[in-house]
Amino acid sequence: MFMGLISYSQQYQWTGASGNNDFFNELNWKHTATSEIPLENTINPGQIIEFELFITCEVIADDEINLGENGKINVINGQLNGHSVSGLGQVILGDSSYFNLNGSYPIGGGVTVIFESNTSWVRLNNIEPTTAYYYYHDSFYHDNQTLSYPENLRIDNYYHNGSVIRPNIVSKPLLKIFSDFNLNGEFGNISNSDLFIDESIPAYLNNDISSFILKRGHMVTFAENNDGTGNSKVFIASEEDIIVEELSNYLNNKISFIRVLPWNWVSKKGTAGDIQYMNNDWFYKWSNNGSSDLDREYAPMAWGKGAADDENDIEIIVDKYKSTHLLAFNEPDDCNGQSGQYGNMCVVDTSLTYYKNLLKSGLRMVSPACRQGAVFDWLNEFNSKAIEQNIRIDVIAVHWYDWASNPENSPNANPQDVFNRFVNYLESVHEMFGLPIWITEFNANRHRNEWVHRQFLQLALPFLEETNYIERYSFFPPTTQVANFFDSNDSFTQIGELYNEFMSTKSITETRYVSSSNLDSENYNFEQIECNPDDEFLSINSLELDEEIIIYPNPSSDYININTEEEIWKLQIIKMNGEKIDLSPSGNGIDISFLSKGIYILNFNNRIIKFVKN
Repeated sequence: MFMGLISYSQQYQWTGASGNNDFFNELNWKHTATSEIPLENTINPGQIIEFELFITCEVIADDEINLGENGKINVINGQLNGHSVSGLGQVILGDSSYFNLNGSYPIGGGVTVIFESNTSWVRLNNIEPTTAYYYYHDSFYHDNQTLSYPENLRIDNYYHNGSVIRPNIVSKPLLKIFSDFNLNGEFGNISNSDLFIDESIPAYLNNDISSFILKRGHMVTFAENNDGTGNSKVFIASEEDIIVEELSNYLNNKISFIRVLPWNWVSKKGTAGDIQYMNNDWFYKWSNNGSSDLDREYAPMAWGKGAADDENDIEIIVDKYKSTHLLAFNEPDDCNGQSGQYGNMCVVDTSLTYYKNLLKSGLRMVSPACRQGAVFDWLNEFNSKAIEQNIRIDVIAVHWYDWASNPENSPNANPQDVFNRFVNYLESVHEMFGLPIWITEFNANRHRNEWVHRQFLQLALPFLEETNYIERYSFFPPTTQVANFFDSNDSFTQIGELYNEFMSTKSITETRYVSSSNLDSENYNFEQIECNPDDEFLSINSLELDEEIIIYPNPSSDYININTEEEIWKLQIIKMNGEKIDLSPSGNGIDISFLSKGIYILNFNNRIIKFVKN
């Protein structure tokens, strides 16, 4: 049940005493037993380190860390931002611990990374997922076992050329919910991506949630009704935890639907269709039958009625790996074509009935994508009725082909004029709905020549990247083949080369994001959380011991017991160097026989008690 770290004679913990975050500054470290500072030039870039180092808060290593055979780095409730790590040692990532590397060769072949929690990651900022898998797939461990993708290892996108690697295991809570404000009262933990509705919400907290903590790297969808409708909201903890101490009246004590998902970090540029080699990290294909791969997130689409009319359709969408958003119907406004021609989907009330089913997926919702002009009438009516019925839309999808400019008679149109109309259209859509926009199909019109398309695209791409309300886009080559990505020899055309080489930026830039919707635009102000290494390590001098909780016998050599009838939701032994050992509650008391003699801390439900092992 317990697995501790080997004890080394030279163990140092991070203090940040020099006033900077420099890993290689010896003044920022102290010996765990004597509090002495390491000798000068014993922690240098590239120099072999045989120490065991304990890191918390934020530490920066701008050069290579070389770990000897006995070298270890333990990250405890913190993050290490570095260049690379080499050698034969170990990096051990505990709860809420993050290891971010910028180097082109970030992890040496002899280094082992041990995940002790599902709330930790390794982020390789300049290594795409396929390359990360090829070189490092056998470097990651949990419980003395190699992790395997995709069974128990996730490799997600980190924008256009990075990756996030983390264990795909059920371990620590990804979401903690509380019945009272300020993270008080009854509480429940959610540690996976299942749907939780009504009585399945942990700790009987159905309609009784007032505050919560969401771990970084995850999103959560809350809704008032058990089908995902009613007052609802999506929170995205992209790169920092989200701590909401007081839910507003909009959601407070109204949550009967919860889904937590791993976040996937994508750039704006995508493809309409499963098109390879376009240097993008998301795509869709007008259906729900696609799959994400290592380098790209698949955004499923419920193309029409047939993909939204029974529970099996929802199960298909819920099971999608790496998918965080759901695209609704394709041009349902067209009674004579696309999805609108089937099952009376061009009738707004009919489409809304089936769209409502899609909210059961717990994904962030993208509106139906209408023909160009229908956004201002058909989709406007759809949105108004959705608001009346408390049906959430998070993002507006649009198609644009410049049909209003008589393109049949202007094959050589001025690209600047085409671009100006494109910008005016998007600004009008945003002004009407006030939500982020995905442009899922667009080009300069199939009647225009290749030169017009290329010049238009050279103007459009920078605008789309620079405009905050544009969240994602995908150029759709005209069906006439006039502006394809590839020629007959499968080589890039000029347009294909332009789209491929254009470097895209973050689709959502915020480290913590509260998604507005057609139902609610209320935001939350998040305070920056200060980190104190002494507090994180829980050194004995900084502890506030709880004298009301008694453990016995104390001292003890084998087992200790707690005099409490409380439900145990957190149980840890903490060594004086900050190392934490998670325990599983047992009716036979707490086994401490494996510990060496000395003073220890027991963290019981975040209440601190000191005990002695003899």
